[in-house]
Amino acid sequence: MRDPLPFTFGIALVPRPLARNWALIEALLDLTLTSVGAQTDPDFRVVIACHDRPRTAMDGDPRLSILPADWPVRETGPHNDDSGRKKHALNDHVLAQGGGLFMLVDADDWVDRETVAAARACIGPEEVGGLIEAGMILDLRTRRIAALPHPDIFPGEFHRLCGTSTVACLRPGAADPVRRDPFSTLRSHHQWLEMARERGVRLASLPISACYLINTSENHSDLHGPHLAWRRTLTAAVNAQGCDLDDLLAARFGLDAARVRSLSRRFFPPASDARVTA
Repeated sequence: MRDPLPFTFGIALVPRPLARNWALIEALLDLTLTSVGAQTDPDFRVVIACHDRPRTAMDGDPRLSILPADWPVRETGPHNDDSGRKKHALNDHVLAQGGGLFMLVDADDWVDRETVAAARACIGPEEVGGLIEAGMILDLRTRRIAALPHPDIFPGEFHRLCGTSTVACLRPGAADPVRRDPFSTLRSHHQWLEMARERGVRLASLPISACYLINTSENHSDLHGPHLAWRRTLTAAVNAQGCDLDDLLAARFGLDAARVRSLSRRFFPPASDARVTA
């Protein structure tokens, strides 16, 4: 039996000066880290790339470390360059630490409790990584949740929409660039399948879920860029086709519905629940 590969969750955090509500950023991150911390396989580490160290649910946990961003804070553009730079810094950090399995997690998304175990079981010597092809989508303001793919919400695979959907296997000693650093060579998450086929490498299909949060008011791609109108339509479809978040659904991600409801009502009073915004 081969030794288990190290597993790292990487999170890129928005700079505090650019956050509309830093308390909300920290609260969303706490849900994310609670989800990460509920893994059935607890042998993992978490690295947060940030300009400003947040207070987190994992403070004091030796599995958590901070990767300081050493460049000036600048207003974000339509391509969210700061986030991309932090994600590449996280990837380079994991490579420098010896590689292993590396999963980027958006700072407001949730992961399946079986993520680490499934990635270790499914990604072998022949694969350069794995994809989550089916997941969930949640409107934080209304706590309406739906499964993806969905013909009336988003018919494509989950990884086409959500960045919390790929696990790369980083092998620092590999001669082939795509095997050494699939995160950089396969490009954005929505391109992984096509790029892997083009380069003749294999990806594992991961039999797990993840949850993509929308309508948080802090998700960059909901606030900027050319697809804002489409994202409003997406939010409306989730509310029309989804169901209320309950404990059974929340438990898949190591959370409970009451905690999510409390956070939602704290930052988005019930009177605003019906509003579909970015």
